Order: sequence, then C-alpha cells, then structure tokens
Amino acid sequence: MLFRTFLPAFLSLAFPFLGKAQATDSSYIAKMQAPGVKMIPVDGKYKVWTQKVGEGKIKLLLLHGGPGNTHEYFENFPEHLRKEGVEIYYYDQLNSYHSDKTEDKSVWNLPRFVEEVEQVRQGLGLDNFYLLGHSWGGMLALEYAAKYPQHLKGLITSDIGYKATVFNKHRYSQYADVIRRHAAKEGKTVAGLDTMGLATLSGYITPAVQTEFRSLHMMRRTPEPATFTCSQAHIIRKNAGYMLPTMVSWDFSDRLASIRTPTLVIGSKYDFVPTQDIAYMQKHIPNCQQYICPNGSHYAMWDDPEHYFPALIKFLRKTERKG
Repeated sequence: MLFRTFLPAFLSLAFPFLGKAQATDSSYIAKMQAPGVKMIPVDGKYKVWTQKVGEGKIKLLLLHGGPGNTHEYFENFPEHLRKEGVEIYYYDQLNSYHSDKTEDKSVWNLPRFVEEVEQVRQGLGLDNFYLLGHSWGGMLALEYAAKYPQHLKGLITSDIGYKATVFNKHRYSQYADVIRRHAAKEGKTVAGLDTMGLATLSGYITPAVQTEFRSLHMMRRTPEPATFTCSQAHIIRKNAGYMLPTMVSWDFSDRLASIRTPTLVIGSKYDFVPTQDIAYMQKHIPNCQQYICPNGSHYAMWDDPEHYFPALIKFLRKTERKG
C-alpha cells in the first residue's frame, strides 16, 4: 500500500525527464549492429548491450543513471578522452533501451544490479579498470567498489551524493523555490513548501514547474544537444518505481571509509546534489579527490564539458602515473 501511495510522487520528483517510453526506432537497429557491440549474458537468462569504443591502455566502464536511462548520454566521452588513450565501454543495464526487458519485479534491487555489473566485467574481460557511475549509476558504482575493489584501478562518481535523504531534501527545496516563483507570477502564495513531504509537494509540480526545474538543475545548455535529447527519449521507467525503497533510503555514509580505490567525486554547482555532499565524500573516502563543475547541473558532462572532462582527465593521468 505504501508503495502504491508514493509511487506517482516519487516518479515525478525522482525522474524529471519522465516520459512515455517509445518503441524502438532506427537508432536502435544501428546500435545493435554497430562495431564493438557485445551482448553479455546476465543472471543466466538475460542479455545486456555493451559496446567497446576506441583503443587504449586505460579501460573505462560507464554506468548510466536511472534506473532506466541509457548509455547514450555518454556519447560525448570519446571526443574528450580519445587523445588520452582511453578505451570506453558503454553498457545499458537490464531493462534499459538496448538490453533485454523483463516483467520480473524481483530484478529491481541494488544487490542484483551490483552482480550484473560484475557479470558485465567478466563478460568484457576487464580487470584493473576504471568505473564511472553517474547519478543512480554512481550509487551502483560505490556499491560495486565496496564489494569488488580488487578489480578496480580507479573509481569516479558523478553527480551523486552519499545519502538519499540528504540529496533528496536538497532536490525538494529546489522544487519548492521553483513552485514559489510560479505561484508568485500568478499572484499566489503557497505556504509550508519547505516542510512538505514527497507526496504533497508533487501535487504542485505542474509541467511548467518541471520544465523550469529541468532547465535549472538537470540540463542548463540550450538548445539541448541532439544526442542528449535522443537519450532522454529512450528512457524506460515502466517498472523503475519498484526501486522506490532504495532510491529514498539508500545510505552509504557508514561505508565511505571502506573505499580504498583511488576515487574522484564530481559535483556541479547547480545540481540537485548539494556541493556539501561532494565535500563530505572527499573528506571520508581515504584516497579521494573532488571537483565541482562551476557551470554544470546534473548532466554536467553536457552543460559544463569545459570543466567536467579536464577534471576527469587530470584524475586519470594522476592515477596512471602512480601505477
């Protein structure tokens, strides 16, 4: 009952790009037939899509956000990292656009996703590699690093904090600010926004509020790059709401000190993950650096690439020098 009550509100606030999943299009066919594509078996009955792009001694596996996004919004990585000798591995998680889909609700749990990443690593033959996780993918990357550190050379989290209740509270406050501005334009006031719960607050999120939140805190670059827009059109949220318990209660704070892998935590000035979270992570992960993209929001690799990629490259170079 609790799940059914909060699911619509959760989807509205947690997935600001939420839209109806589209049927596969011409880009899907092209992706399935592209060079470097390999379908990796997972859980003994599914296959997930992966693609190797480029050649180099630095191996980088990318974990997209969501759950339910796709690898496509990472497609500007090669142009920035090619000269650094980075071999990039894209990967669509189970139930994402290019991978298998299932109606089995039991797959929607964090430990299973961690094991999925490990099966992908094995299927790709990766070891001593770098793992970069963005948003939900960053949560997944931290969990993977805690369980399988022996396979990692470096860990990068992008635009994610360490505790869901902390960064979600900041996100709700940003929504409240936008709601107040829209109400003021109509000569109205809305009292108590800062203390409203998830379900109540979502009732004030109109399409106009959602659009402004997106332009302020998710993707600030206008017009949106075509590749990014395409990636958002392929988001599948059909059953992602079954991750609700995890997405609202996940807490890694007590395990930050257990991460011994060289780590970079990337945040963004305008993201819904507060920069204080990034500073906290840098302080509590033993071998960790932080970087805040000064012009970026949640998808800083697109709206602040001028800062995002130099910070990433600096980390890769430093880690490589240390061997």
